[in-house]
Amino acid sequence: MKTAMYWLAVFLCILSIESVSDSLGYQPATAIHGEHVQITDMEMTDVSRRTLLELSAARIEKVGYLTPTQSPRPAFQNVSRKVTASWYGPAHHTKLTASGQRFNMHKNTLAHKTLPLGTKVRLFNPSNGKFAEGVINDRGPYIDGRDVDVSYAMAKQLGFVKKGVMKLDMETI
Repeated sequence: MKTAMYWLAVFLCILSIESVSDSLGYQPATAIHGEHVQITDMEMTDVSRRTLLELSAARIEKVGYLTPTQSPRPAFQNVSRKVTASWYGPAHHTKLTASGQRFNMHKNTLAHKTLPLGTKVRLFNPSNGKFAEGVINDRGPYIDGRDVDVSYAMAKQLGFVKKGVMKLDMETI
């Protein structure tokens, strides 16, 4: 009986999370075994007497999947701000990023703490007039006072490889 109540609680938690995410407009990034159970035509008093097998016989719907580079949230429009940028390269080259892609220090990618993965941005260095465009595919930086970590390729295009850290203008495109 304890096991049945435990699994009933798990199902109810999944359903409540789904209903909250639906009300917020989020798409499910994944689901347990690619399916979720929607319980219909039952009263709460009736649920406590049913076994898990009977509950799983309820109507099952398929849900969509998002690839690692897609975001469950819509991208921000026209975000423009000043950022403190640093760069990362050889120590992280070929390691997995938050998007599931392997980091390539020779491609125009960057890490940002909150912007959705896959967001395209343009960075401008006001001290030398250079700019570079890239795609957010990782999370970070994890050092206080820094807003973005750019790949070596972007740092080279922006002209701050030797300096290491630079104030830049960033806008989403």
